[in-house]
Amino acid sequence: MVCEGTVYLGCANGGTHAVDGDHGTERWSASARDRSTGPAVAGDVVCTATEQGTVAARDAATGRRRWEFEAAGRVQTAPTVADGSVLVATTDGHVTALHARDGSRLGTFRNAARAVCSLAVAGERVVLASLDGGAYAHDRTDGREHWRFDPSVAVRDAPAVADGTAYLTTVDDGRACAISAVTGRLQWRADVSESAWAAPTVADGSAFVATTDGTVRALDAEDGARRWRARVGGRLWASPTVAGESVLVGDDAGTVTALDRDDGTTLWRYRTGAPVVAPVTVAEGTAYVADRSGTLTALSLP
Repeated sequence: MVCEGTVYLGCANGGTHAVDGDHGTERWSASARDRSTGPAVAGDVVCTATEQGTVAARDAATGRRRWEFEAAGRVQTAPTVADGSVLVATTDGHVTALHARDGSRLGTFRNAARAVCSLAVAGERVVLASLDGGAYAHDRTDGREHWRFDPSVAVRDAPAVADGTAYLTTVDDGRACAISAVTGRLQWRADVSESAWAAPTVADGSAFVATTDGTVRALDAEDGARRWRARVGGRLWASPTVAGESVLVGDDAGTVTALDRDDGTTLWRYRTGAPVVAPVTVAEGTAYVADRSGTLTALSLP
């Protein structure tokens, strides 16, 4: 997460770090008792959660703790910020909305899934993904369930929503799907052959899908037809990042690859020396890469 020149990181060994995006110097750090999720920025606070369910908000400039909330369960997905509220999902299906200013509870609803692992906000809908089957959409205000999609298929990452369509991938059967974000009705389904743990990235009429066999596919966002396919080497666990005319991915062999957005040809590669399992983040012409060794690398984009 990059915001106003600062890179915010949640760490597997616990804690949150704020790093100057221009110079790489640490602005502040805060420890935690266990693994921390990725951060979410809400105005002047940075919110993270730990696997044990502690949600913490810190001053974005200083790292000083503003408030803390104990969720009633384990948390495996980063908090999501929407309109001044912070949404937190526990693995057992409870979703809680907190006021970003003081952490006060705004509301809670229960999802039918038992292995919730990702959450996203699309307008007035909260969309959840579950490893025990499918994707779900709930009303953000009162928690009513609007639709379920294919609850027999594991979905690791909450759908990416663009122009009224939700794009998702499946872990079990290696497919990418487009469904109506309003009704949950299937619009198209495409075979991507291998397991996909991250949502597609949608840009300019294409849905870019990364799979665990080290392949990136560009699909037509309207009908799912394949535009191109490219192998990059190591396994891919995170969504591609679109930056200008490039599609950037990091793999668990420790390589960042830039592919041409139009035809998938390799533009350049960079070796980090450690596995990359998080999305590459781009801001102001710089790509930020966090690897499993705990190193943050800044690459100047062409």
